[in-house]
Amino acid sequence: MYNIWNYNYIQQYAQQQYHQNQVFQVADTARKLQDFLDSADKVDPQYKEALTAECCAILLNYAKKHGII
Repeated sequence: MYNIWNYNYIQQYAQQQYHQNQVFQVADTARKLQDFLDSADKVDPQYKEALTAECCAILLNYAKKHGII
């Protein structure tokens, strides 16, 4: 209760929470990438070209959305 108005404590706590959220986000994103790669392994060779085209379209949309291209 003492630290309820201690702004340094509040700022430090917020930074700690931000860091923890980012650590979780990194782990979650890596897990999803692994899920994607595992899923891509299940695509038959004759459909790999279609998979590549779909993935490229998604990456292109992402790049446009973020002003990369």
